[in-house]
Amino acid sequence: MKKCPFAVLVTLLFVVMVSVTFAAEPIRIGWVGPLSAPGAYAGGQEMKWAAELAADEINSAGGVLGRPIEVVYEDTRGMPEQGTAAMERLVTGKKVVAVFGEFHSSVGLAEIEVAHKYGIPFIASEVWADDITARQYPEVFRVAPANSMIYDIVAAWVVAAGFKNVAIMQETTDWGVGAVKVLTQKFDQHGVKYSVTTVELTQQDFTAQILRFMNQKPRPDLFMNMLAGEGSYRITRQSCELGFAPTPQTALYSGGSPSLYPEFWENVGECGVYLMAELVGLPKQIWNEKTRAFIAAFKKRFDRTPSAVGMESYDSLYLIVEAIRQAGSTDPKAMIKTLETLRWTGTRGEYWFSTKREPAWAYHQFLDAPVVVIQYDRVNQGTDDAKILWPKRWATTKELYLKVKKK
Repeated sequence: MKKCPFAVLVTLLFVVMVSVTFAAEPIRIGWVGPLSAPGAYAGGQEMKWAAELAADEINSAGGVLGRPIEVVYEDTRGMPEQGTAAMERLVTGKKVVAVFGEFHSSVGLAEIEVAHKYGIPFIASEVWADDITARQYPEVFRVAPANSMIYDIVAAWVVAAGFKNVAIMQETTDWGVGAVKVLTQKFDQHGVKYSVTTVELTQQDFTAQILRFMNQKPRPDLFMNMLAGEGSYRITRQSCELGFAPTPQTALYSGGSPSLYPEFWENVGECGVYLMAELVGLPKQIWNEKTRAFIAAFKKRFDRTPSAVGMESYDSLYLIVEAIRQAGSTDPKAMIKTLETLRWTGTRGEYWFSTKREPAWAYHQFLDAPVVVIQYDRVNQGTDDAKILWPKRWATTKELYLKVKKK
């Protein structure tokens, strides 16, 4: 018996509708980072905004492999246990094909264990501890520079600037301890004296530690505030109000990027003038078309200037999508293999990931990640307008740092 033409037509239409539905099913990608206390939520929020912007651009351009992408966001609160739980939810519950993000190294180190357990690609956007890539997990790639890259440059600047006696306040995290280890090893090589005190990320009052530094003989000529969380703002303000730094006698440095956001100025005001910090983005004079386009789009949508932290998150999502496109698949092994040979230009230059295993942290590391030392010379100054002190090839001033003028 022959089938009714109408029944055949209905069947064909159903098959077509199902095929279209399956083809349009989104590819899920996970994002992790701090969006609430005790984490550095100002940095996490900027990273999330940048990821949202990238996702909308990608979907407006047609997605990848004929499918839209869907980014699933998880707040890790700057806590390793929250990072582990978030990764488990993303991988086993949401079925994401890859994960990117994170701001805190201690949390990132917990997250990569889950990525390694399930074989899921993980792009570390803004975590600096050497161990992130030094564990040499095949699933883990990093677009941010490693501690050894950043603080080798910062230490070289400290030596060149002529500082002789450095006071360091470090947080008890993998980033803080690791960063200070790199710095002090370099200081030992060049005869720079230093004293280190350790504080908790959640600490509120730093008066006692600051006063001890002030009473040292000789008085430190550089105070390095190595906290990546909101406590960094309190240290800057309290150091200023106590008359320690920045002053004509003692310069002030802030590590870990909390001084790069508008919230920095909202919290410290005039105490932020003359502060120095590292910036892991391209200097303004060598911005490319993607850098300028991203900054313009971010300003238009969020009414604020993004920092390099936002750029790292934005580029991370594009790198995952480009890996999917070139691999022609969301298979994790295919994506990992593609990432190892991929070259793609983003807001921070041309990305590529090293496969060399010495030093250990170089594995799957973006070795051309830019790092500069900047200094503010007025209130509410943006990072794109701050003085670049180091390295010399990108410096915008002949001085190695601007000294506080005596009143």
